[in-house]
Amino acid sequence: MLIECWECKAKISDTAASCPQCGAQPSEDDHPLSVAVNDLDMKFSSMFWFLIKAAVAAVPAVVVLYTAATVVGGVISPLLHL
Repeated sequence: MLIECWECKAKISDTAASCPQCGAQPSEDDHPLSVAVNDLDMKFSSMFWFLIKAAVAAVPAVVVLYTAATVVGGVISPLLHL
């Protein structure tokens, strides 16, 4: 997002450490970080379906981890039984 420089009023990025035009650096008071919270008042039904979707989305990760552990165990197991 573009903002105005606090010294020369040039358009700069809000993540810039200093202004590329004049080199001015923001003080702590000039460049505060803001936090925005959305959907704080989530209904129970929305929360329920969100958790269901999160659980379903975790299934492929569990399958991949189980497969990787099985393959690694199958490779390492014969090496440890010399």
